[in-house]
Amino acid sequence: MKRKQRGSVKLYKNKTQHLVCTARINGVSAKLLIDTGASSSCLNKTFQEQFALEIEGQPFEAAGASEGKMQAIYSKASSLHLGRFNTGKHSFVLLDMSHINTTLKNQGAAPIEGILGADFFFERKAQIDYQNRRLYFNSK
Repeated sequence: MKRKQRGSVKLYKNKTQHLVCTARINGVSAKLLIDTGASSSCLNKTFQEQFALEIEGQPFEAAGASEGKMQAIYSKASSLHLGRFNTGKHSFVLLDMSHINTTLKNQGAAPIEGILGADFFFERKAQIDYQNRRLYFNSK
């Protein structure tokens, strides 16, 4: 049986003081906001084709930090790399993230393609080293 490796990726603080990391989803670069309070990892649904994401299941109403509910749908598990480490397959919730990117833009921060949520942190036993701005996780 292959032993899991401990991986890490550099975290960057954006203009809104959020931590972000760079990733590759199905081989395509993405900027992901780190949000341990988000129950699920999410991607902006406008990037479904770009990331070659396949839909799984039926649309549902998702609740977030914003007011009201929004339409969302799960993607099938996709290849996720953080830094040089293959974290294995990971599923994302696809939803409209335009309100998040509008807020980031209004505050002078770059837009994001998605959010790395608590599901990733639990599954990969991830830890954040705030002082050194690194995310450590179990990789494939």
